[in-house]
Amino acid sequence: MTSLEPTWIGVDPGGERCFGIAILRADSSCHTFCVDHVDAALNVIREQIRSTPAGIGVDAPLWWSSGPAGLRKADKWIRDQYHLPNRNVQAVNSLWGAVLAQGMMFVARMREAFPNVNVTETHPKAVLVGLGTSSWKELFATLVTRVTLETQPDHERDAVISAIAAREGFEGRWTRDLIQNRYPSEQDPLKHWLAPVHYYWPA
Repeated sequence: MTSLEPTWIGVDPGGERCFGIAILRADSSCHTFCVDHVDAALNVIREQIRSTPAGIGVDAPLWWSSGPAGLRKADKWIRDQYHLPNRNVQAVNSLWGAVLAQGMMFVARMREAFPNVNVTETHPKAVLVGLGTSSWKELFATLVTRVTLETQPDHERDAVISAIAAREGFEGRWTRDLIQNRYPSEQDPLKHWLAPVHYYWPA
């Protein structure tokens, strides 16, 4: 069952006190949390919503590559498009394990609770560049009516941007989907074990 008033969830997966969660509601209000792991994140979501979210955005690679450094064509496109250094858009093999494992596990557990939930990968810091702003406060002033950042503002901020990406992508305002152009060494995000996942980008 889907909600009559859509809700979007954004997460910035990490380890202890580094797992940011944002719940963005239909009135554009957003509340954030910071927890330790996937199960704690799911507990927060269960307390806050009762029906299938309209979409979730996850700041972690949701499909992988068996090629050099695990680099995906989406990562290379973002680097080249915005002239970003490698450290800003890292190949999968360069990332911390918590980001990779917790991102994948979050989607898997969410799909157990909400089998048909829409999922998009996100990259909050690069999204700011893509939207032509270095100020997340400016972005929030435009796209979110009220937001509360609590204990870990960096992780919660990125979770909010991830929720915004889910809303904009699944409502059809961000039309570029970076899953569509991949190296042969990459998994197919529409067919691999976590499928389907997207990677909506402002365009």
